[in-house]
Amino acid sequence: MKNFDFFSKFIIIGVTLFVLLSFNWDRTELEGRAFVVAIGIDATENDKDHFEVSMSIADVAAMEGGGGDTDVSILRVACGESLARAMGQVNAKISDTVYYGHTKAIVLGESIIQDEALLREVIDTLSRKNEINIKCIVMATDEDAKDILAAKPREQSLLGVYLSGFYNSNNANAAAAVVKLDLEGLIEGLRDTGSAVIPMVTLEEDGSEDEPEVAISGVAVLRDFELAGHIPDEDMAGFLWIMENAAGAQVAVDVDDGHITLLVHKSKAKIDFDEIDGQLHCTIELRAEGSIEGARFMEDYLYNTETMQQLQGDFADKIREEMEDILCVFQQDLGVDGFGLKDRLHKKNWRLHAKYLHQAEGDWQTAFEDMVFVLNVDVVIRNAGPVK
Repeated sequence: MKNFDFFSKFIIIGVTLFVLLSFNWDRTELEGRAFVVAIGIDATENDKDHFEVSMSIADVAAMEGGGGDTDVSILRVACGESLARAMGQVNAKISDTVYYGHTKAIVLGESIIQDEALLREVIDTLSRKNEINIKCIVMATDEDAKDILAAKPREQSLLGVYLSGFYNSNNANAAAAVVKLDLEGLIEGLRDTGSAVIPMVTLEEDGSEDEPEVAISGVAVLRDFELAGHIPDEDMAGFLWIMENAAGAQVAVDVDDGHITLLVHKSKAKIDFDEIDGQLHCTIELRAEGSIEGARFMEDYLYNTETMQQLQGDFADKIREEMEDILCVFQQDLGVDGFGLKDRLHKKNWRLHAKYLHQAEGDWQTAFEDMVFVLNVDVVIRNAGPVK
């Protein structure tokens, strides 16, 4: 009986603690929260208010009401002399409690990334805004961020969810995404080197009577906290090979009277550094594996060992050319280390890092511009049809 009483008391105490700990004493009801899913930041043209902030807020009531044609987001816009003040002005326009925990995307207007002082304030303010998830994606636009937030993608009414989901979808052509940048990466990159590569979101007319469609294409490159230039999507192919697994990328080469396309299943770039003849060298060893996705040939064309070896060499040459092109853009045209090589060198060989940073008088951009690149590419075709 005593054991039973002890066991009963133990259960009662455990249940009581569970209830007390799990109860949110400061809980705000779902209906009383304004869920910010996307934030747009622009500069104004007046002398008093420097910032214009747009917030796309999920309309919880509309979502619960259902209906395919119901708008499920509300746009609120306000200005302020500081970014914090502008965000506070948006909050003042909303009767509910503003909640940033579900913010999926931040869009920076071109007027912000063209102004060093304003961009520095944006980075400082956002880094202090602990409510915003540092893993939310950051994008730039060559238009006003407010116009981007006002657009409604056909696939998803909530722009922030659409932009975030774009990178998480099982897109067959993963190379279309090119670059993914979150708030943490932007803050760290700018604080470390003053440089960043930010994916671009724009509005494109599709020729129909519908509103312009949201499109993710190309990147904006920042140097010294200012816009250094844009790189279109078609010129960014080599970036993916160097930075991450290019699974889903497609590479086409011309052969005889047709062409063959390689669908990449996986790739990996190994980056090492060395000093040769008094110069800093960066060697990139890339290995890519894939299968033949499409070929325009005679119907009776059969692959053989010699053909396969030639094809692998042709694909390797094409990939190497794409890598050389993008390195040339960043190294010679923009003078921006968009690949995080400074941090990689520091982790792999801090002595070389210190030496060449000292030689460049602390200017990593100079050290990057003088760096020699050696590219070695190996392509393996795993599935190409019959081989004889």
